[in-house]
Amino acid sequence: MASRPALGVVIPALDEAVTLPALLGDLSRLAPPSTLLVVDGGSRDKTVRAARAGGALVLRSRPGRARQMNAGAAFLATPWLLFLHADSRLDDAALAAIDRHVRTGGPDAAHFALAFRHPGRFYRAVEWGQRVRARALGLVYGDQGLLIRRDLFFQSGAYPDVPLMEDVILNRKLLRQGLLRALPATVTTSPRRYEEEGRIRALLRNIRLISRFLAGADPAALAAAYPTRRWPAKPAAAGTPHNHTGRSRPQPEAAPPTLLIFAKAPRPGAVKTRLARTLGNERAAALYRRMGRLVVDRVADAPATVTVCFTPDGAEEEVRKWLGPGAARYWHQGSGDLGVRMSRMFDRAFESSGRTVVIGTDAPAVDEKTIRRALQALDSADVVLGPSRDGGYYLLGLRRPRPELFTGIRWSTGSVMSETVERARAAGLDVTFLEVESDIDTAADLTPEVARILGREV
Repeated sequence: MASRPALGVVIPALDEAVTLPALLGDLSRLAPPSTLLVVDGGSRDKTVRAARAGGALVLRSRPGRARQMNAGAAFLATPWLLFLHADSRLDDAALAAIDRHVRTGGPDAAHFALAFRHPGRFYRAVEWGQRVRARALGLVYGDQGLLIRRDLFFQSGAYPDVPLMEDVILNRKLLRQGLLRALPATVTTSPRRYEEEGRIRALLRNIRLISRFLAGADPAALAAAYPTRRWPAKPAAAGTPHNHTGRSRPQPEAAPPTLLIFAKAPRPGAVKTRLARTLGNERAAALYRRMGRLVVDRVADAPATVTVCFTPDGAEEEVRKWLGPGAARYWHQGSGDLGVRMSRMFDRAFESSGRTVVIGTDAPAVDEKTIRRALQALDSADVVLGPSRDGGYYLLGLRRPRPELFTGIRWSTGSVMSETVERARAAGLDVTFLEVESDIDTAADLTPEVARILGREV
């Protein structure tokens, strides 16, 4: 039996097809059982193909390095997390240091010393300056990696959702708590920004940014002076997204994609029965009504034909009145378990559509941007899955009918997601994941974040 992974490696990426293969090759030699996860922020090159070829899972998240790394940490369930930039390289000493740190199981997080993959003296001076800043000011940057227990990562607040300095902010917090130390090894990084922008210009810019940050400047204000780079910045020709093999393929001239929304008539005692154990039938049904209408309103502008799939039979007018004008079509789900009904609705959608996505009415974080990311992910995957925190999924996207994904699944259990992934892999399908979200099944799911999204007291 394979060992359960002890380490999850999170690699945020945006157009990193050139750099990823080398890093993933280094990571393939890790001693501790590991899961490699590339969190893609919307690459236009063959980053996804490179990730899969290197043995990594792929998660498509909202763009932004902090958001991507946090999304990866939420997805992985490994005791340890290692965050690395895509242009990093790890030698044997670095791999051995990771193994020792994970095996000894101490409480501290750890980072590497930094080196640049360039022989020039200028870069030796930059490395010396970084060592001085780390000792004197506690400035440890993201390109030095971060090896940390998953529980400590979230207890420390994860990466702050800021466009710049997110790594410095978290590392300084860990340093102040005495929970961050240097590993006796080095990670090497690319000097590409220095070489592209000019060495002295880039160095002076970095000094100005960190000086302003230490003086209290808002990271959002600093980000304007440190624009995002795409490596390489070569968008695919319009209408020619990549398929799962990485080869360009013409976008079919077909009807728009379909978005299926599964919904039950919001009748007390028939919906959210687990939630009703705490709230009562009437309050649970009222909350379900509010969530359903919110979801439909939030996805109404998605680039897809919004289709409500309702149950029970004869409830169409009731459901139409509830969900309003946001849906273009209403289809009865028919009989059978959830898998039979979903498979039936996918088959019907594929009669006139290409890419098709299904969601429910109980995941209030889902919006039009979520659907866009799912549809874009289907350009380089056969299956897209949005994992929910309870072990199920809040979204499933397909490029063509896949009935094998709906049979023999133990619905309404914590293994729905894992069983679906197993079936997809057994069928040789490429899977891309979305960010982990909550669907609302019990009172414990009614978090402050959910209350904020719903917009009123729950």
